[in-house]
Amino acid sequence: MLTQILNHFPSHTHPLTLVSDPDGLLADEDVLAALAERGFTLVGESDPVALRHRVEAARSWSIDHPLVVVTAGLLDQLPYDLWQQGHHVALALHTFFPNLAYPVVRALTPTQRWRLSQLPPPLRRLGRRGTVEFLLRHVFAADLDALRQPAYLVAWLDQVHQQADPMPPMPTGSLLAHLQKAPTYAGWPLAELLVNRDVFTTFVREQWRAYLQQQTGQLLKEEPVRYLLDFGTDHTLQDALPGLMRSGTLEPVSVDQPNQLPNWARPAVLAPDEDHRPRRAAELMDVLAGYLDVSLRPGSGQALENARWEQWQAIARAWAELTTLRYDPDTPLGPAQQKVYQKLQSKVDAAFLAWLRQRYAPLGSQRLPVPHHVHHVPHYIAYQRRQDEADRIALLVLDGLALADWTMIGPVWRARHPNWRFREHLLLAQVPTITAVSRQALVSGLRPADLAATLDTTRAESKHWAAFWAREGLPADACPHVHLALERDEPPPEVDSARVRALCLIVNKIDDMVHDATLGTTDFQASLHVWLEGYSRKVEAVIAGLLARGFTVYLASDHGHVEARGFGQPSEGLTVDTRGRRARIYSDRHAVANVQQGFSRTLMWSEDGLLPDDVRVLMPRGRYAFAAFNEIVVTHGGPTLDEVVVPLVTITQTSEVCQTLEVSS
Repeated sequence: MLTQILNHFPSHTHPLTLVSDPDGLLADEDVLAALAERGFTLVGESDPVALRHRVEAARSWSIDHPLVVVTAGLLDQLPYDLWQQGHHVALALHTFFPNLAYPVVRALTPTQRWRLSQLPPPLRRLGRRGTVEFLLRHVFAADLDALRQPAYLVAWLDQVHQQADPMPPMPTGSLLAHLQKAPTYAGWPLAELLVNRDVFTTFVREQWRAYLQQQTGQLLKEEPVRYLLDFGTDHTLQDALPGLMRSGTLEPVSVDQPNQLPNWARPAVLAPDEDHRPRRAAELMDVLAGYLDVSLRPGSGQALENARWEQWQAIARAWAELTTLRYDPDTPLGPAQQKVYQKLQSKVDAAFLAWLRQRYAPLGSQRLPVPHHVHHVPHYIAYQRRQDEADRIALLVLDGLALADWTMIGPVWRARHPNWRFREHLLLAQVPTITAVSRQALVSGLRPADLAATLDTTRAESKHWAAFWAREGLPADACPHVHLALERDEPPPEVDSARVRALCLIVNKIDDMVHDATLGTTDFQASLHVWLEGYSRKVEAVIAGLLARGFTVYLASDHGHVEARGFGQPSEGLTVDTRGRRARIYSDRHAVANVQQGFSRTLMWSEDGLLPDDVRVLMPRGRYAFAAFNEIVVTHGGPTLDEVVVPLVTITQTSEVCQTLEVSS
C-alpha cells in the first residue's frame, strides 16, 4: 500500500498537489515519513480560515519544496485558486482492499491498516462477516477456536492490551458473541475484559490470588473471588505465567511459604520479607535489551531509528517503569543494575533522538482519529464531542508530569477509585519541551509555528483555549481556563458552573516539585510520594466532582523531565530569546552558531515544520544541562524519551463498553 500511495506523489513534478482523502490513508506514519523525506509539506485543515493561513504561510512552494493540501471532502470544495493550480489526487480505501468490506476496514486505525497491508489479500471477495473474521485472525492474531480455551484467551488479551490502539467495536462485538457461546466462560466479565486493560489486569491478579489462597490456605484478600482460571491443572496457563509477569499484568504475591508451591509458580510469588523491585527491574531490563539489540521485525532489517510509533510507545512504557525503580528513594537499584541502566540509557537516548529526527515532524501533521502530538489534544477532544462520546469536557493539565510519574500515580488512583475508568494514549510533547512552547500548544491546539507572537509566554493560553472552542461553536463563558490552586480546599467556581462545557484546569504543583528537586530525581520521587498522600487527594476530589456533573476528564501533560548534569552556561547576553537548562531559543543564527562552538555537546534543532522558521533551539545532548559544572538538576526542555513522551488519560465514571460493542451480522 505504501508504494501505491507514493506513486501519486512523484518527486520534483508538481509544486502543489490537492488530495481528497476521506479515509485518512495519508495518516499512516510510514506514508508521512516517506513524503517528508521526498520534501513534501502536508497541510490539512477543516477550518477554511486556518487552511488559508497555512497555505499562505507555505506560499513559496515549488517542485523542490512541494505542498500537499489534504481534505476529507471533494476537491472542488477547496478554494478555487488552489483547485485551479493544483495537481488532483483522489485516494480511496476500497481500491487498496477491494476484497474486504469497506465499512469494516474503514473503522481500523492507521496502525491496524498498516498491519493489514502487510498481509496477502483474501483470494475472493468477503462480506461483512467474512471481513471481520479475516481481520480477527490475521490483523489481531485471534484464533477463534483456540480462544475458547481460557489459557489462550488470557495470553492473547495480554498481547492485545499492550497494543497502542484498541480493536474497533465491530470485530470486538463479533468476538464477544463467539466467546459467549462457550460454556467455559459462563460468569466471566467478557465484555469488559475485551476492551478494558484495567479490568483485565484486575481479573488476572484476583484469579492468581484465588489460586494461591486455595493452595496455601492463607487469606490473601478478604473479598471473595470466584475462581475461574484453573492455574493448578492448566499447563498452558502455567506456561503463560512468565509472559504475564513481563508485561506487568501479573505482580508477584507475598505468601508465607513459597517453597511449598510448584516450581512453575515461583516467579509469581514472594517470601514475606522479599522485595519484588529488583526482580521487576531485571525483567524490564531484559525487555528493553530485547527492543534495543534486535531488529524490530525478524528478518526485516528495520532498526529502531525507523520503527513505528507503536514500537516506541512500548519502549517508553517499559523505560518509564524502570526509571521509577532506578530512582526509588526507598530501594534504589544495586550497583550491577545501575551499570546496566546506564548502558540502556545511552542506547535509548541515541536511538530515540535518531527516530525523533525522522518521525517527529511527519507525525505532527495528522491528528485524527488518533492524536500524536500534544497540540492534537483539543482536536481529539472536539472529535470525541462530535462523536457524542463526551458532552461536557475538562482538560486537566498536570504541568511537568512525566510518563514515569504517571506509572506511580495511576495505580494509586485506580486503587482509590475502582469505579473510574482510564483510557491511555501516549503523546509527543513539542520540542523544545518547555512550558511556554509545549503547554501553549497543548491548550491552543496550534503548532508552535502558529504561536510565534507568544512563544515565550503562557499569558495567552486563556485566549487560545477560548478561540479553539469558539471555532467549535461554544461561547467564551462556556470555556474557562483556570489555574487550579487547592491550598484552601476550595475548587474554583467554574467547576460547579452549569454553563461550562469545555473547562481547562492547570495544575503546576508537579512542575514546581521538579524545579525544587535540588538532590536529583530521587529527591523528586520522594516529593511525589508526599504529593500523592496530600495534594493529589484534592485533585482527585475535583475530578470526582467533575465526573459526577457529567464531565469527561482528559488528564494531559505538556512535558516530562530528566535528571541532568551541568556542563556550564553560555554568556550570550541579549542574543538569546529564552534561557533554559535543557533548551535555549535563538532567532539569530549567528548567535546560536557561536554558542554551539563553545558547547560541542549540544545539538541545534530548527526548521522542523512545527516551530517558526526563524526559531533555532540549542539543546544539550544526552543528560547534560546548561548549569554550573557537575551540578545535578531535574529539568526539562530537551529531546529525551523522558521529556518528550507524555500521557493523555481519558477518565470516565462508569464502564462504557457494553453499549458500544456491535455484533457483526
